Amino acid sequence: MKHRYSAATIHNRLRTGRNLDRRFVRMVVEACHRYAERPGEPDLEPLYRHLDIVLGEQVQPQWVGPHVSLAAAFQTRWVDARLHDALRPGRTVVISGNGGVGKTQLAAEIAHANWADQRADLVVWVSATSRDNIVRRYAEAAQALGTDGDRPIDAAAERFLAWLAEPHSRQWLVVLDDVADPADLHDLWPPPGSGITVVTTRRRDAALAGPHRTMIGMDVFDPAESSAYLAERLGRRLDGAEQLCRELGHLPLALAQAAAYMIDRRLDCARYLDRFRTRRLADLEAGSNVRPDGYAAALSTTWRLSIETADSHDPAGTAGTLLGLAAWLDPNGIPTELFRSPPVLALLARRRGRPTTPDDASDGLANLERLSLCRFDDDGSTVRVHQLEQRVVREAGGGQGDELAVCAADALLAVWPEVERDGAFVNMLRNNTEVLVRRARAALVRTDVHQVLFRAGNSLPRSGLRTNALAYWQKLLPVAESRLGPEHPDTLTVRNNLAWAHGRIGDAERAFTGLKELLPVRIRVLGPEHVNTLATRHGMAVWLAKAGNVEEAARELRVLITDYENTLGYDHRDTLNTRLGLIDIRAGVESPGSVLADFVSLVDDYRRLLGPDHPETLEAELLLASHYAAAGKADAAVEQSSRLVHCFETVLGRDHVDTLRARFRVAGFHSAAGRLDQALREMRELLDHVQRLLNDGHTEVAEIRRLIDTWSP
Repeated sequence: MKHRYSAATIHNRLRTGRNLDRRFVRMVVEACHRYAERPGEPDLEPLYRHLDIVLGEQVQPQWVGPHVSLAAAFQTRWVDARLHDALRPGRTVVISGNGGVGKTQLAAEIAHANWADQRADLVVWVSATSRDNIVRRYAEAAQALGTDGDRPIDAAAERFLAWLAEPHSRQWLVVLDDVADPADLHDLWPPPGSGITVVTTRRRDAALAGPHRTMIGMDVFDPAESSAYLAERLGRRLDGAEQLCRELGHLPLALAQAAAYMIDRRLDCARYLDRFRTRRLADLEAGSNVRPDGYAAALSTTWRLSIETADSHDPAGTAGTLLGLAAWLDPNGIPTELFRSPPVLALLARRRGRPTTPDDASDGLANLERLSLCRFDDDGSTVRVHQLEQRVVREAGGGQGDELAVCAADALLAVWPEVERDGAFVNMLRNNTEVLVRRARAALVRTDVHQVLFRAGNSLPRSGLRTNALAYWQKLLPVAESRLGPEHPDTLTVRNNLAWAHGRIGDAERAFTGLKELLPVRIRVLGPEHVNTLATRHGMAVWLAKAGNVEEAARELRVLITDYENTLGYDHRDTLNTRLGLIDIRAGVESPGSVLADFVSLVDDYRRLLGPDHPETLEAELLLASHYAAAGKADAAVEQSSRLVHCFETVLGRDHVDTLRARFRVAGFHSAAGRLDQALREMRELLDHVQRLLNDGHTEVAEIRRLIDTWSP
């Protein structure tokens, strides 16, 4: 979308020097260039450099994505010499190797070193296990930089890549960690630009090679590196170290677990090796469920020794279950609070035979970290378990996998916020749901569709991921149809959500058609008065109006309101929302004054039924303020919206996007009332607040920044 500014906005920015950015400068210079009928394109680079000077080059360093912590006794590897030559602006380094050899740790060391030494003032860490993950993180980076404009997620990601290629003073580092399929990077490779790209992957495809790219193969520790690692971790307890390193295959992940165990048990390498051999023989004699191959062979034994020790530490019996849950979730990050949720505590209590508290769960995680079975990110909010270790744990789980997978799904649902104010946190929940479904689909779609699958899909459009939502429901529908049947109520819900997804990407007719085809099935399966049947009729009316047939949609909503009142009651929430939908349609075709009285009555009902502080009540009241303004009552709109800002701050917090949106409306209403100075003051304060949040990584407020940029007093 082409960015537009009013003459007043341009004058104010140039006069005050506030809110200047490259997008604004480019627009003004290009307009002047065209007006002067100059040939070619203007040279913007000198102006960009001058802008950096004007702004004092006080660029706020930004880290987008997780802060992956470094392991204890991180080793300088032989690959570091090649990295030193390869890590130059304009270059890409591809680090390939099998699981457990330390690729992510090496990338984390590069990122932390560049950040600490201020060689990079923008670090973007991408868990590149899918194309969707890459696109989402790129879009998040574009929002953090304020370059996304009014664009959907795919276009915002493209804009971020374009920004990387532009000449500017920013020094950036993009890490694409654990690329699962090189095809996912088609058209998504960061350009040379002024920064560095680091890729880690287990793949060695020719597609990973290319111009400006250095390929570095990474293997297990060599003998000298293994010895140096154990010496740094253990000090003098190195008797038998050489033999131990050989039997563990010099695998860094296995050595880390062995070292943590020896520290915990106060053993030297020879005594640990005795226990390792004894345990390995016992597993073979018992016919262990684990089918080790390659590196997993050593890890399967080090893991068993370590988890038994971790599980024996107080509170006994917690660590094993927690690791079992983590094995079904995203290796790139699990919210720590998930392990403290009621479903997990209930499972722990059943298995331990005693009450279990959130502190017990936290201590269990600490025991896992103590034995190098998991790692916390720098702020402690995220837990990581290596996917090779996850595989070993799942294979050793026997018949407990379904119980753990369902508990993990219940826990995700329990920690999913009702108000999705933290976009990064919700994205992590969606990633974990995606991994869980991939690993345990049969357990989650058995007699019904687990509710976390609906929560994950419904969160996508709220995050602006409308295209992703369409793909999500399209992928889930055949699974539900094949496992539950085409007329199972949950299958019908997936069909309903798929129809809405079509509408949200602009295909109102297809949305209406999908719901129209769904309606007779829901009537037959659920009955004409079922809440989901009525919801289907509501959706049909919404998309009928969007398709242009407003009068018929209004007639259907009037009938539907009566049916809601007869079935659910006048005071039911769905009745309220249907009345709101009808008023919204009427507002587009009737005079503002004729709609206003009905809206005031509706808001009174919201206050009475849901309470004055309910978020839906506050949203309805904010809409009422807009209707006051449309009816020419600007002062009433200002009074109403100003009061609501304080309510939003109390209920949702100062930084919530709905609070910021209310403040934006207040400024607009001041402008409509002729108080331009007050409107400009409110808007400047709001802009400062929003920009601080964006600099801190709160990308969910980017839409408010877009509203401010397009505002015209």
